[in-house]
Amino acid sequence: MFEYKKNKLDFILLTFFSIYPLAILSGNFAINICFLIIGSIFFYKLVKKETFFFEYKNSFFLLLFFFISLLINLVFSNDIHLSYQRVTKFFFVIFFIISFKYLIINFSKNLEVIYKLWSIFFLIIIVDLLIEFFVGKNMLGQSTMMPGRLGSFTGQESVIGHFFFGFCLIFLSFLYSRLKKDSFSLILASSLIIISFIIGERANFVKTFLAISLFIFFIYEIDYKFKILSIILIVFSSYLIIHLNADQSYKARYIWQMKWVFSSNGLTKYLDNSEYGAHRNTAKEVFLDNPLFGVGIKNFRIESRNKKYNDEEKHMLGSNHPHELYYEFLSETGIFGFSCFLIFILSSIIFSIKNYLKKKNIYQLSGIIVVIISILPVIPTGSFFATYNSSIFWINYAIMMGYNYYKKTKY
Repeated sequence: MFEYKKNKLDFILLTFFSIYPLAILSGNFAINICFLIIGSIFFYKLVKKETFFFEYKNSFFLLLFFFISLLINLVFSNDIHLSYQRVTKFFFVIFFIISFKYLIINFSKNLEVIYKLWSIFFLIIIVDLLIEFFVGKNMLGQSTMMPGRLGSFTGQESVIGHFFFGFCLIFLSFLYSRLKKDSFSLILASSLIIISFIIGERANFVKTFLAISLFIFFIYEIDYKFKILSIILIVFSSYLIIHLNADQSYKARYIWQMKWVFSSNGLTKYLDNSEYGAHRNTAKEVFLDNPLFGVGIKNFRIESRNKKYNDEEKHMLGSNHPHELYYEFLSETGIFGFSCFLIFILSSIIFSIKNYLKKKNIYQLSGIIVVIISILPVIPTGSFFATYNSSIFWINYAIMMGYNYYKKTKY
């Protein structure tokens, strides 16, 4: 299947990247094994000088800057035992990320095979979601316990929406690069938005909608009338799903539970009265009490349950994380960590956009879009450092950064 020089370590890298989506769906242990094995192999190759460091130095120094900021924050953590595992794991994530650039530089043909396999996995997810939507259970007989939600292979955890968001543009990029048919691609992209809607994860639906819409705008050379028509059809299809749903679970998730958003000063009311808003406000108070370095990564779950942050008139304020990216960084890493993160991520995005405008690589664009949308404020999100969420973010970051200063491949 792979064309490569007879090097066992290269074969292992290619194999583990090929099954990476399966590892994500298998759970945290499998994800961490991928980070550990891929990161360790590439670190070994650098030490043994089997590849040249200068090809990766720009990505490496940005990642190292962020890693050092996490190490400094670790010193000031309220409970270092809660923080150190996520911080030390990032060491392997660094080499996981730059190893993907190694594949881009040296194994372009094999990388297309990897994208093909990922697209096949994604297509299986699509079929599985449709089966669950119409039958009530997926291929494995699993179902979610939450009305108006689909879980696919994540079962009762019901977190498939984030996976869908993270891989949808890779899937569209692979098909578009092969088919070059804008009309078919537009229909497919519109269908993916509708599938994201029926998954029922509101925040991830918004992200997927934005991601695919931007992809359509920048890639598909179709008359704007057709693009606008596709958006109208998406809205109409969503309307039908909401109102034809027998148990009204979609109406509950997208209308009744979001009633504040559709009223005057809706966003403010939603943040003041929702559970997400309560966690956000708690994070703000935690940050104001610990402005320089925060309470430490993964320490919000302890600090937020402190009695001084409890407000009985509102929702229970204790939570594992604030459900909002910037409040997570502010409350757990303070101004120092938040500033370092902004420098790291904005520099990465700027470098990548400049390179994309020169090279026009469709996969790099997909990575840029997902990374930018992943760091948008206000939209509720999982913990940035949690294994499942980070596994999806870092693979898109790796794609985004991997094509920077990309030279002609060897194989």
